[in-house]
Amino acid sequence: MAGSARLPEKIRGKDAFGYFSIYLEVDPVNSEIVDISSTLMPSLGEKIIHDTLLGCEIKEGVQSAIQQLEKRFYSVTKRAMIAALEDAYKWYGKYLKENK
Repeated sequence: MAGSARLPEKIRGKDAFGYFSIYLEVDPVNSEIVDISSTLMPSLGEKIIHDTLLGCEIKEGVQSAIQQLEKRFYSVTKRAMIAALEDAYKWYGKYLKENK
């Protein structure tokens, strides 16, 4: 699943596209997140997301990662990271509906 969000105005000038993306590899059998990658993620944000998502069921993992980012991460990119996670989870919901 992939999710993306617009970066804040201050950051957009540094990237030609102005978007932050996160990619979640999800095991279709048990909905467990088995791998994560992203574009333009600060290293601390990446660590928080990896620590909270890997090995978790996607719904629980995304909710936990968002809570951890809210508590532990202060950056102009935090809102974009959270929005990208929410977007990835939304796409996962669409995937489930289409594949039942």
